[in-house]
Amino acid sequence: MNFDKTWEKNVYSKGQQLNRYPYTDLVSYVYKFYGSKINSGKVLRVLEVGFGAGNNILFFAREGFETYGIEGSSSAHGFAVQRLKDAGLSAELIIGDFVSLPYNNDFFDLVVDREAIYANTPHSIRKTIEEIRRVLKSGGRFITFMYSLDHGSRLLDEGRLVDSNTYVFEQGKFAGAGTTHFFSKEEIQDEYLKGFEIQLMRHISVEKVIPEQRNEYAEYHVCALKK
Repeated sequence: MNFDKTWEKNVYSKGQQLNRYPYTDLVSYVYKFYGSKINSGKVLRVLEVGFGAGNNILFFAREGFETYGIEGSSSAHGFAVQRLKDAGLSAELIIGDFVSLPYNNDFFDLVVDREAIYANTPHSIRKTIEEIRRVLKSGGRFITFMYSLDHGSRLLDEGRLVDSNTYVFEQGKFAGAGTTHFFSKEEIQDEYLKGFEIQLMRHISVEKVIPEQRNEYAEYHVCALKK
């Protein structure tokens, strides 16, 4: 299994990063591309890889999507299932491995990755995206958020290089969180998403200025159609 067990051991099992609310930029992209279909009552099938605490899962379920999720952490899975139950919502959530998705070909209208697949080696990221493309319908969309090479942690936190643009950190934001891969624009376009038509790519960089000045994070937002 390619799931980095550090996330279960050091993060989710300790009740950390159990986010309550959906990622605002994801909500914006969903309504940009699917707003008219949502408002018309059309049922769309969505998969989130690495759903964590289920904050985005609850958003999709509330908006009427047929909602699926796959997560490597049993603690995160249990928390998300309970949140769905408490909210009176339903989704099909499983514990599993991104590199071997247990779904039929051409099954989903949308697959979402909110900073989950970055926590892998380049080989596993490549396999995961191949699987995502397989389970997407023709013309289905992949919305992904990927940390960029400009991220402050890569530049300042002295991580140990373990593969191409891939680090393990002992200090900073990613300390104790296992493998972290940072992406270049060229890598995304020419390697990982070469089987997709990229509709939108944004580079977002946030700089903290008080109490100290540093790059807080930098990431790519990518919306791409299966060719």
